[in-house]
Amino acid sequence: MLQIGTVILQERRRLQITQDTLASYCQVSKASVSKWEKGLSYPDITLLPKIASYFELTVDELLGYERQLSKEVIQHHYYEFASRFGKEPFESVFIDVEEKVKVYFHDPSFLLQMSILLLNHHMLSSDSPSVLQKTNRWLKRIRQVSNDVWVLRQANSLQATVSLMQSNPEATLELLDGVIKPSIGDEILLATAHEQLGDQEEAMRVIQVMMYQNVIQLVGSSPLYLRLSAANRQTFNETIHRMNGLIELYDLRTLHPNMCLQFYFSVAQCAALSANRELLYPYLNKYVDVCVRDLLPFTLRGDEYFDLLDDWLEQLDLGTNALRNTEIIKRSIIESMDADFFEPFRQDDEMHELRRRLHFGMEGRS
Repeated sequence: MLQIGTVILQERRRLQITQDTLASYCQVSKASVSKWEKGLSYPDITLLPKIASYFELTVDELLGYERQLSKEVIQHHYYEFASRFGKEPFESVFIDVEEKVKVYFHDPSFLLQMSILLLNHHMLSSDSPSVLQKTNRWLKRIRQVSNDVWVLRQANSLQATVSLMQSNPEATLELLDGVIKPSIGDEILLATAHEQLGDQEEAMRVIQVMMYQNVIQLVGSSPLYLRLSAANRQTFNETIHRMNGLIELYDLRTLHPNMCLQFYFSVAQCAALSANRELLYPYLNKYVDVCVRDLLPFTLRGDEYFDLLDDWLEQLDLGTNALRNTEIIKRSIIESMDADFFEPFRQDDEMHELRRRLHFGMEGRS
């Protein structure tokens, strides 16, 4: 919605001029200025440059139009849409997302976060492939309107993700060509510089952020590694052993329960595919326990060891909240137990009990 009336009123008061003065300058009636300020009508388009110049504004500023949205405004739009996706039909919300993107099609940060929004919710659509195609177009647009290396890097990674979802691994490989390079240790240099400047706390914060991300990435990579090593029993068992050690050592059920869920579910999946009940049920039990006790309400956070993370987490583009509405998360968790690879165990007493406990536990979470 145009904010021109509000801007004209604010600027007129700032300059301490009357409606008559502005009307005379614009060669219109005082009543016309009054209607502009009340939002009952708009100035003729030919007057916009003249009024903007009078107030020493750009035309965009006069219209109340921000070309680049702030991080806080983008967060607001993201979580407003995410909340609606949990309550309304996907298609009706998607139309509003598209309309908002049309308004800010030149804002790479907004395009990036709306792309993330769709990647987290496209499965709710009756036509998921077309949603992914739309997302890919937005990500390509970012390359045209941004010179920010970090934004471009994120957009490239998301495009690679979309390509995988579209069963196009060749495109993913092309986008990520040469991405695996040795770490050059910038965080260590940054922390050392802060230390030499006498800022001990900031040096520790940099190292904590690096350690936190490395631990999360290590555990987060385990589901794929388990699938890849399923035929190698020694490697498979050793991966389980080491990941369990990390989860306990860093208290990840509290620090980042979602990483634990992904690991436990992956072990259960591999166990189901190999008809290994002895491995299946202990890890499904762990999965259900984290779901009903630790996951919700989800928020990124530090702990007693990672006690300097909070400021960094708050500065993330989308803050510390879950990227999906709570109801969608609960629905996804319950549906996870309907996976095809669990079908042979559907009549097991243990499976009945786990499904009952999960349903009951999710109903009481918010």
